[in-house]
Amino acid sequence: MAIYLPIVPVEEAVKRLELIFPRAAFDSVLSSPLAAASVTAMIYVGAVWDDALEASGQRWVRPSMVMWLNDAELAYTADADRDAWYAAALTGKKATEALAAGRGYAMVQRYADNTRETLRDETWPKWREHGATLYRGGMPTSYPGPRWTLARSFADLFDPALAGDALIAAIDAWTQHNMSTAGRMRAMSARDLARSEDAVDVLLPNGTHRQLEPGGASQILKGVIEAWAPERLHSPMVLSISEPGDKVYLIDNERLASIGISIDISKLLPDALLVDVGVSPIEFWMVEAVQTDGEISDARKADLLDWAAAQGIDPDHCQFLTAFSSRNSAPARRRLKDLAAGTYAWFLDEPGMELAWTQLDRETNVRPRLAPVTPLR
Repeated sequence: MAIYLPIVPVEEAVKRLELIFPRAAFDSVLSSPLAAASVTAMIYVGAVWDDALEASGQRWVRPSMVMWLNDAELAYTADADRDAWYAAALTGKKATEALAAGRGYAMVQRYADNTRETLRDETWPKWREHGATLYRGGMPTSYPGPRWTLARSFADLFDPALAGDALIAAIDAWTQHNMSTAGRMRAMSARDLARSEDAVDVLLPNGTHRQLEPGGASQILKGVIEAWAPERLHSPMVLSISEPGDKVYLIDNERLASIGISIDISKLLPDALLVDVGVSPIEFWMVEAVQTDGEISDARKADLLDWAAAQGIDPDHCQFLTAFSSRNSAPARRRLKDLAAGTYAWFLDEPGMELAWTQLDRETNVRPRLAPVTPLR
């Protein structure tokens, strides 16, 4: 017997999938309109795992069922109507067309039949990795029948009665229980960035706090200072933070003078300038937080090195970090290819990892001195 949960409109399913699998952190096939249509279809036909039944007693779907189900059919909400449509869809396309004709509407497909490969080969298997779907194993490779169903805990997230803070709490609980540590961090980081409306409080290495402007770039800088720097640097110190509107946070001039530099804030500045005083010679880290653009490209690196020299900073003691919200974010996909050689990239939703863009030395077969790529200490 099928589990018939309340029907969720495709438009609402899209919104919820984007909360569960934010596109800034996950492949878009996990939250696309096609993926949402599959949630709606699976809930409509009762393809939701029932712990009380064996696999043979579960209700399964195949991608073509998603293609055939349209909004006109969703108006038939009685259990018997949903049973009848599922039975017709199991028989084939002509049977669903006949059922639609009998109910007085034309069976206009939501998607073309050749779209089904995306669900079969990408969306549903990726959902399965996160515990959102189950696959009917133990069947011959040539088995033509349906093989996929929704996990009950995942399907429950689409209950139209679940809304507001209760919905967010349910999604967070599901994420904690089902996703890997990396998946949880990606999801929660992306949701935090999307909800960033208040000033961002940053705890500096010296124990003081700094309020940054609301926004994704400030969230990324917060991650660099609070998560990356303590793991990557021996004894980090923040020298400056630049914000939109020419707002610059600069530590007192006496401390700057103690390490022999003078910063002219009227000139070009990186988003953040950090120094590792726990190594000899000390190293200066120039950080760019990329919410849209502004990666450390070859041209940007050259400008920063010229700026460093003008401030009394030895260019040989400079390191460079471009920080993104996620490897899957649009800025990262667009700009990773433009990173300058000898620089690093870091991602807010994977704080224990770091990428290095390194130029090989063919003559000595030794790489230039760069930090370990993974993991951060």
